[in-house]
Amino acid sequence: MQSSILQRFVTGAAVALLFFASSPAGAQSLPKSGKVEVSPAAEKGALSQVKAADGFEVSLFAAPPVAMYPTCLTATPEGAVFVCVDPNLSLSVGRNRGRIMRLVDDDKDGHADRYTVFVDSIDSPRGVAWDGKALYVMHPPTLTAYYDDDGDGIADRSVDLVHGLGFGLDFRGADHGTNGIQMGIDGWIYVAVGDYGYRKAIGRDGTQIEHHGGSVVRVRPDGSDLEIYAVGTRNIYDVAIDPFMHVFSRDNTNDGDGWNTRLHYLAQNANMGYPMLYKNFPTEHFPSLFDYGPGSGTGDLWVQDPGFPAGYDNTLYTSDWTMSKVYRHPLTPKGASYDVQQDEFLSVVHPSDLAMDGASNLYVASLSGGTFTYTGDNVGYVLRVRYPEKTAAKPLDPGSASDAQLLEQLTGFNAEHRLQAQHEILRRGEKPATVQRLREIVLDSKQPAYARVAAIFTLKQLVGAEATPTLLRAAADLDPTVRALALRALVDRKEQLAGVPTALFVKALSDPDPSVQLQAINGLVRLGARDAADAIVPLTARPDPALAHIAVNALVKLGASRAALHALDTGTPAVKAGALRALQQMHDEDVVAALADRYRRSTDPAARHRLLLALARLDNQEGIWLGDWWTTRPSFLGPYFEPSAWAGTARIRPILADALLSASGAGLDSLADEFVLERVLPQGAKPLVLALSASHDPQRTEAIRALAGHSRVSSAALPVLARIDARSAPLHEAVARLLVGESDLAEGSVPLLRAAALDSSLDADVRARALAALSGADLPVAVATFAHFNPGASSDPDLDRAWRRFVSDRGHMSQLPQFVALAHDGDEAERVLAYSVLVQIARRNGAPDEVKQQVTGAIDAGWADAALAPSLARAVTIMHQQDAYSSQMSRFSTRSAN
Repeated sequence: MQSSILQRFVTGAAVALLFFASSPAGAQSLPKSGKVEVSPAAEKGALSQVKAADGFEVSLFAAPPVAMYPTCLTATPEGAVFVCVDPNLSLSVGRNRGRIMRLVDDDKDGHADRYTVFVDSIDSPRGVAWDGKALYVMHPPTLTAYYDDDGDGIADRSVDLVHGLGFGLDFRGADHGTNGIQMGIDGWIYVAVGDYGYRKAIGRDGTQIEHHGGSVVRVRPDGSDLEIYAVGTRNIYDVAIDPFMHVFSRDNTNDGDGWNTRLHYLAQNANMGYPMLYKNFPTEHFPSLFDYGPGSGTGDLWVQDPGFPAGYDNTLYTSDWTMSKVYRHPLTPKGASYDVQQDEFLSVVHPSDLAMDGASNLYVASLSGGTFTYTGDNVGYVLRVRYPEKTAAKPLDPGSASDAQLLEQLTGFNAEHRLQAQHEILRRGEKPATVQRLREIVLDSKQPAYARVAAIFTLKQLVGAEATPTLLRAAADLDPTVRALALRALVDRKEQLAGVPTALFVKALSDPDPSVQLQAINGLVRLGARDAADAIVPLTARPDPALAHIAVNALVKLGASRAALHALDTGTPAVKAGALRALQQMHDEDVVAALADRYRRSTDPAARHRLLLALARLDNQEGIWLGDWWTTRPSFLGPYFEPSAWAGTARIRPILADALLSASGAGLDSLADEFVLERVLPQGAKPLVLALSASHDPQRTEAIRALAGHSRVSSAALPVLARIDARSAPLHEAVARLLVGESDLAEGSVPLLRAAALDSSLDADVRARALAALSGADLPVAVATFAHFNPGASSDPDLDRAWRRFVSDRGHMSQLPQFVALAHDGDEAERVLAYSVLVQIARRNGAPDEVKQQVTGAIDAGWADAALAPSLARAVTIMHQQDAYSSQMSRFSTRSAN
């Protein structure tokens, strides 16, 4: 328990290799069906890595070869377990290597007895759910339903429900792709999408969505109504759904930059903030429940089962690959969100997913022994966890149950039974007695809330709009949970909104319970009730950040600019602030004109400043996404990932420039910071803005107008910058600081950057950053500059680091002929630089053989040429490679080499 993560990983790998060493190799070599044998030695080895909460019993349910590389799993109410096998894991890209196993424990001893290969030759199975007839599988970029028509445990046919929901193996391995799925009692399949996003996801009914980044998506089991549920996650692997349709997920870290393992409550229409908001605009995203520091979240599950003890029987569970733990999370309502605790439930190497069957058994998939790629057929296993001191639930066979028995299960404490009973009720179709009983349960205050909610959504799915009268009565119930979920069900299907009164949702905005208010807000969005937006605006000022966030987003989704502008003129200070948060997200020319007019007419300095910042936010919009990935460490600057001008920009930029030109002193200092944050000034612009103001330079107006409203230095700004650069030492330094703050070289900026790098009067940090920027310049320019900085006895550390980063650039392998020629024909400094690059390539592991041969030949030729050898020797010394060339270096003294 006290060992490090690395130690746990190594131990897990060693144990896996030990007790699975005899497993058959080859991920596709299993017969279609067979027996499962788990040896006592294998179980002992697996359980040596496991520690469960007091009173829980753990057994090895299955191991390789039938349960290797288990990326996800689900279980049936009868107790069969579907295990997704993916030998590719995160980064390998072998085709058709995955499969889905169906495992059955006939004697209920905690060990699988037989298997069938339910689905074979599938790419990247990452999410799986069962509804009694279909197995839904997320294998990015496709969501597919598989059917076993003859009941032999092997799928006979399939129907693709969604295409393009993420990217396939032609793009990259499945890491950061589309992942786990869960079925909600509301009749939707919820999908956890990693930060690849999806460029053109299309449901079976033609519905299409796009999103750049992580999110939760949902779709009907028939592939219709595909929609985005929440955004702003990083790389979530799964979601958990409680009995009241609250969605949770344990997110992954960003390996730095302040985004750690966060536990999310994902409200509908929430933006969790990654990557554009969380760092610099933390009050503008939906608050996460907790930040747990290091880790990488994997499987999530809500467990409600009478066979688990109090405190474990109706709670959220999450797992973490890095921490090798499964946690439970007691939750306490806090406004429209929650307070949360985290308690260790199970210690197990690299857990990947969790699932409950219908008999009080929890299944945990482990990737023990796994890394990020295929490493042989000895990775992973599946555990069964149970609590023997309590009576387990009886397995449910929905197909053989009577209608009355199914309705009884729908009201029971077991969440898995409720869900599967609902599926069977829906399959049997609308029956008068069933419909009547569902209506009774919905309105029966003696029933527990979870039972009434299950009945609400079963009735809605069964009879559609005919459920409206019952749901309207439930929306006035004394129980706030029932009120909230009745509102949600009323607007669940957009094609069934006739007869749903907007006034009911407006009234619910004043409900004393914040969960009801939240559902009322989102209900008005689904109703498209822009005329009711005036009633939403006050909620943007609530001290509850979760509720305020959803209210602001609702105004934006409704395009409710009239209501927000009215509030801006007449509301309290808090309401005005909330309205402005919505307006600054409405990229509409009329909104820009209205805000600009109010800015011009206002005489209140504080109000003018708020309006100015709203206009600054509207100066750009998010650029068009072409489907590229932003990698594991995207820019977090925000508020846009790719700031781009739009039709309203031309009106805003002069206002921003005039504000900078009229400001002075501390006001200018603060405004420059805010404009840089909003990316309406380049990142390094503040020193120049202040220096121009202090110097009263005649070029100030032209320079400010060339910079204001831009997130980067444009080529059009360079002529005036060149003139300013030559006017004085302070302005020269300020221009240098501006240019080194750029992430990309603007065309024409190279001469100014090179001058800054070579100017010894500037701070070494500025010169080093200029030098680093020039590594992206044309090779002749870069070489001519970097050759000036070949390390010597008095090298500055910052400049030395910039030089070594250039020399170590892997891209130089593609420029090998140029460096070989330069080593032979360049001047002394250029030869030293070129040889340093060649020596670095020679020492690099993984360089192609043909590259190594060319480099070795060039270096050997250098040693053989008396005119070139001193330059090569100096390069060897600079790169600290004397031992690699000891016989050649014996001809040179340390002094002469330096």
